[in-house]
Formats: sequence, structure tokens, C-alpha cells
Amino acid sequence: MGQKIFLDSIYQSMQDSAQQVRLSLGRPSSRATRQQALQQVSMLKAAKEAQQIGK
Repeated sequence: MGQKIFLDSIYQSMQDSAQQVRLSLGRPSSRATRQQALQQVSMLKAAKEAQQIGK
């Protein structure tokens, strides 16, 4: 189950990155970009912890 969570997190991270690229074309505020980056870091940390628990 941990591997599925990890893969889902990677997929979500890819989706977030694609969204950031789309938003960057419209020049979003730096605050929104920072908030998205912090969300992504939090999600990746959770995925890493889930992977370690699943081992």
C-alpha cells in the first residue's frame, strides 16, 4: 500500500508541476508560487514517510 501512496504522490507532484508551468505563462504572483512549492514539499515529505513505513 505504501508504494501506491508514493506513486500517487509522484503523479500529483507531476500534475502540480504542469499546473505551475501553465500558471507561469500567465505570470501568477510570487506568493501563489511559493504556496504551491510549500504544498508540494509537504506532499513529497509525506510520500517519503509513507514509503519508509511500507518497507
